[in-house]
Amino acid sequence: MLAKFLLASAATLVAFSSLANAQTNITEKDCASTSEYSKCNRDVADKWSSCLRGCNGNGNCAVDCGCESHQKYINCMAESCWNQVYSCKYQLFVQQYFAVCPSAKEPIPFWPPPDNAPNRCSCNIGKITQTTLSSRDQQIKCMQNVTDKVNTDVGHIGDLSNLGNGLDIANRASDCACCGASAGISAAWDICPHTEPTLAGADMWGVFFPSDLPNLYTSLPNWAWSSCDSTVEDKKCKDLGFTDADKFYKPGDFPKNGTSTLCEVGGTVTAPPSGTVLTWSQTSTTYTVTATGYDRKAVASQSEHRATATGSDTAFATQTADSGAGAVRNGGAGAVVAAVFAVVML
Repeated sequence: MLAKFLLASAATLVAFSSLANAQTNITEKDCASTSEYSKCNRDVADKWSSCLRGCNGNGNCAVDCGCESHQKYINCMAESCWNQVYSCKYQLFVQQYFAVCPSAKEPIPFWPPPDNAPNRCSCNIGKITQTTLSSRDQQIKCMQNVTDKVNTDVGHIGDLSNLGNGLDIANRASDCACCGASAGISAAWDICPHTEPTLAGADMWGVFFPSDLPNLYTSLPNWAWSSCDSTVEDKKCKDLGFTDADKFYKPGDFPKNGTSTLCEVGGTVTAPPSGTVLTWSQTSTTYTVTATGYDRKAVASQSEHRATATGSDTAFATQTADSGAGAVRNGGAGAVVAAVFAVVML
């Protein structure tokens, strides 16, 4: 057991060490202030590495280091790369933050982006992630309601006469699991119907790719999603308390997969979206960030190479920005944090 713990802790540190160089994958030259953004990122990466070294193999410590470093990368964006905070890569980075940091909570700066934000991602990844997170929380609450009902039926310890039908209880628990998973998974198809589902966040639930991608669906790990065809219904799921999803697709009844990649659309951000000074908090820490001035040269360089797609996912915006749909494809939460998530959940 000790050997397994040490191995898991070592793997955690190695995985987080690789993340320490991931940043947000945004090209420095695209930022409002190239030099400040580069300096800020280097500083965060150095402190993250130092924090990990100080953990001495403690997995919980490594997770704490990762949480704090992700928060500081967000600060770097707010300070000197605020013109890219609605981009696909920043939205994927926040998705990654929620996947690797158990204490992460809303609100997060610039997330999710407004529907008509300039330089926004062609698929609102933030809104999909937000729906997935809320569906997971509603699923947990639904399961707790089943447990509370059992406890009420029992009356007191040792008296099982009022417990009721065990199969009925199991069915109610299964309904919670099925509706929660459906709400989270369906968001990718419902919010971004023309985007390739894995790029839109369908893999966050670990149902389609459970062996090699991280996920936000951690309850009932041995439960089979394929068994939900007969239980998922819009009315039933809404009656169980799932309120943030518009659609509840069944495993065998999903729409045709989209094929579009991710890109930025809608022009450029010309002023810090949060104003000159941004204040935000996570757990017990409050950050105050001051945005730097706008580097016109960086904006010109960025504009020369960005595709000029307009509209949203529903307008089939498939052009690729200079930041690269290919890079986004390889730089999402699934690709970056798989090893971390698998180890941390041991």
